[in-house]
Amino acid sequence: MRPLFDLGPRLALCAGLVRPGRKLIDVGTDHAYLPIWLLRRGLVKSALATDINPGPLEAARRSGEKYGAGEALSLRLCDGLAGVAPEEGEDIVIAGMGGELILRIVGETPWLRDGEKRLVLQPMSSVPELRLGLRALGFAVLEEHAAVDGGKVYSAFAAQYVGETPETGPLYPWLGKLVPGEDGVKEYGEKVLRELGNQLQGARHSGAQAQAAELEARMAAIRDAYLPG
Repeated sequence: MRPLFDLGPRLALCAGLVRPGRKLIDVGTDHAYLPIWLLRRGLVKSALATDINPGPLEAARRSGEKYGAGEALSLRLCDGLAGVAPEEGEDIVIAGMGGELILRIVGETPWLRDGEKRLVLQPMSSVPELRLGLRALGFAVLEEHAAVDGGKVYSAFAAQYVGETPETGPLYPWLGKLVPGEDGVKEYGEKVLRELGNQLQGARHSGAQAQAAELEARMAAIRDAYLPG
């Protein structure tokens, strides 16, 4: 058995949000590095790694053998959580996908509407849409953290079904539950400002004055709250 690898900062964010001692499901697992790391560290009881394509699952199988994950790691070919039963997992990680795809998977899986389940989500795109979509479905973001990995900045967050529309602040779609001053948050705020700045340029170019004014106000609020000085 090979010595256990270190997780990169992006996957380490996800690992830190998984509750110890739970049954894990890792959706779209790729090489299954996250479940293998959590199993080898004794942080989860079992792990089910799923993927829609057989290639990543074969890579996951090889990784499991290489790092001695044993029978606690199981693999399944399925689309999202379509082939998974509720009792097979308590903490469900969906990482490295677009926000709209993550939202589709969550919306299509009724058994996630259970306050005992925890979602650990790490979107690669459409993040404001994901946060707002989760809120509309009755999921509250419990905590969120950011990290720089390979020159890019990511956030990951834990969410739980609460059965009603959670209250959120005005900057929630863009910054979620990130805490000013924490590692990676300044860089994440700068990324959001760049994205909003592109939208502002487009609004000015098209003569959409009201939209431009709204974007300017939003950017000023983000600077004040997340990029002091």
